[in-house]
Amino acid sequence: MWSQFVSTTQFYLYGRRHCTRTGYLRARAALLKAGPDPLESADLRCDESVCMVTGANSGVGMEVAQFLATKGSTVYMVCRSAKRAEEARRAIIAKSGNDKIHLLIGDLSLEADVRRVWDEFVASRGGSASAPPRLDVLVCNAGVLLNEKTLTSENVETTLACHLLFGTYLLGSLAMPALEATKGSRLVCVSSGGMYNAKFPAWEVAMAERGTYNGNMAYCYAKRGQVLLMERWGEAHPSVKFVSCHPGWAQTPAVDAAYGDAKKYLEPMRSPWEGAEGIAWLCVAEAELLESGAFYLDRKAEVKHLAGPFFTEGSATKNTRAEVDAMMFNLDAWSNGRREEAAQAAAEAAARAQPLKPSETPVDMNKFAGRWYVLAQLPTPLDKGARNSVEEYVWNEAKQRMEVNFTMQFDRGGKVTEILQRAKVVNPPTNTRWSLSPKLGVFLPLGISYLVLDCAEDYSTTIIGVPNRSYLYVMARSTSLPEGELDGLLDKCKRLGYDMNKVDTVEHDEVKPTPPTNEAL
Repeated sequence: MWSQFVSTTQFYLYGRRHCTRTGYLRARAALLKAGPDPLESADLRCDESVCMVTGANSGVGMEVAQFLATKGSTVYMVCRSAKRAEEARRAIIAKSGNDKIHLLIGDLSLEADVRRVWDEFVASRGGSASAPPRLDVLVCNAGVLLNEKTLTSENVETTLACHLLFGTYLLGSLAMPALEATKGSRLVCVSSGGMYNAKFPAWEVAMAERGTYNGNMAYCYAKRGQVLLMERWGEAHPSVKFVSCHPGWAQTPAVDAAYGDAKKYLEPMRSPWEGAEGIAWLCVAEAELLESGAFYLDRKAEVKHLAGPFFTEGSATKNTRAEVDAMMFNLDAWSNGRREEAAQAAAEAAARAQPLKPSETPVDMNKFAGRWYVLAQLPTPLDKGARNSVEEYVWNEAKQRMEVNFTMQFDRGGKVTEILQRAKVVNPPTNTRWSLSPKLGVFLPLGISYLVLDCAEDYSTTIIGVPNRSYLYVMARSTSLPEGELDGLLDKCKRLGYDMNKVDTVEHDEVKPTPPTNEAL
């Protein structure tokens, strides 16, 4: 909660300086000093450019569409209301003198509408799956900010569906072949400074399936998701420029509907064109001037995080790469009819978020003792890359502890490395949770958690882990197992929430090294 307060407060203070009309005028004055404005000289007639703008019948979207029309582009306006769209189209034609303005009517919070709209665009341009049509610019601007949780007719939370899931991810995915086939193309995603308030959360939170719904935070999550999506697409598709941007605090019908009287805290607000000007520049600037994956305000790439002390980046609003991977997986699954797969992945992720618990089946310490060969592992730094890993367990009845001698080699025929350890049982009589102390010169009182996650009835195999899943050892009494048995053990590890991409198998030579004598036993 404290980090949320800090990020929200610092964004508001940042916004007062940069996002108001005052911030726009300051940025504008600096640009004029740099030389002629490229927006004035831009000409899209000569190369017959084709642009698509969503949410184009009012506010910032209409201003961008009108600018592109004025510069001679063929413009496709994607709008939800046919009546308002036609009124806007006539106004743009009248002002620009350009009649190459076309309407695509659909609700971008609906998967079915997004797919139909794209098919209509392709058909109108004479394109096909094998010969994608020309598309120079796609501006994903359509959005909504709701105060109450609202589901679409496809049973998806509307804010995320419109801004991110279908209105940007699905439409952008469908448009990708066309963008990649057009030299100098770009996807401009109209995000918001509201994304400064938080990182992208767990998918079920973003989808409003868990937690208390807050319209502002739902908007924030979708906008942060757009920024992350542009970063990821920028990496994956280098021939296209992918940028996100903030129009600043502009006076639009959407802001009126969302904030009402509270919009006074955003004053002095920008006009719709002042909010759109930086977006228009992103549409016509030379491609080499654009930084793919960047977040722009007033033609300048800005920082993406403000949650640290004194407006530094901090970490509260940053997502890990694994978290972005999960977001991308869910966007793809939910956009392509694989919701059950996404639900299963979410359940597995939730399981991984819970600390591991040891097996409830009691372990006989005398039977567990003896030699174990490590067959697969998620290792510690001390044994990463090891081969011939062997663990010798001796049960010390008098002191009620297990003496452990862990030996390994790092090269075939190389020196044998030895790590001595002692383990006290924490949960007798089950005996599946131990507290482990390694010997590094002396036995260190670290109390490393050691969990017996699984042990065969005949004590032929076992799985050892720790609560946070940072380490894993799959062991057996021999260096090989019957066909399919190791796969079965690894499948158990997967069900326990381990990332199997990080688990390595351990090689064993035919002739095993003789473990050194453990003088501590």
